[in-house]
Amino acid sequence: MARRSSSAIPSPARHQPTGRHPARAAAELLLSGVVLAGATAAGALLFAAAEGGYDTLPNLARQVGVPGAIAVVIAPLIALLVSGPRLVRAVGVGALAGIAGTAVLELVREIGFRGFDAMPGDIAMLMGVLLKDQIMQGPDTASNIAGWTYHVWNGAMFGITYAVLLGGFPFRKRGGAMAGVLMGLVYGLMLGVGFLGSPVPNAVGAGEWGADMWPKFQITVLLAHAGFGALAGWLVHRLGSRIAPLWEVTLELLPGRGRAAGQ
Repeated sequence: MARRSSSAIPSPARHQPTGRHPARAAAELLLSGVVLAGATAAGALLFAAAEGGYDTLPNLARQVGVPGAIAVVIAPLIALLVSGPRLVRAVGVGALAGIAGTAVLELVREIGFRGFDAMPGDIAMLMGVLLKDQIMQGPDTASNIAGWTYHVWNGAMFGITYAVLLGGFPFRKRGGAMAGVLMGLVYGLMLGVGFLGSPVPNAVGAGEWGADMWPKFQITVLLAHAGFGALAGWLVHRLGSRIAPLWEVTLELLPGRGRAAGQ
């Protein structure tokens, strides 16, 4: 009996389609962009814009912050219906990680503020009087509650941004938790540098880039944001190991590269 030549056996395709239709991946990518834009609009950008003199914080909150917050809530729910659970998971895990990271940030800031006179005042208190539009009257219980709520909300928005962009990368691999911490640390330091370069340091009396309180102000700000990022990065890695980073969603648009991200 003649032996069949191995060359007659078809070889497997180099790239096997592994998941959803590219249209669903495109929807996921679009809705992720909506969440990122919403988290930016509804987060600390409002405070920086108000301190930069663009408008009052209450007006910015109503006109920009509220629509941004609605986008952060609604877009993941739409994604759940049309593209899968990745975005819902990223927003949930990211918000939790950001809130936890804010606790670390505040611990470091309080130590710097009360122990080393490294901060000119209470940022959350300032946020509160700006939100309540009572800068001349000063803080009260209602403004303090508003300020702290907004401060924690900002932390959640930064955590969501991190989780949507990076997901659980590098997943549950050996040394992955440390990689998550380091990635979060870099992210936090970037936020700290952004804070120093914003109008806020000058508005609170520390001067441009905090120059009037050099170097205590800069050290406190960077350490606080580094602590925020390190804890947030670790939590997103541990709790969001099944969340694909955004670049994997982008790769699903390539022919034969589809996969069910986060499923």
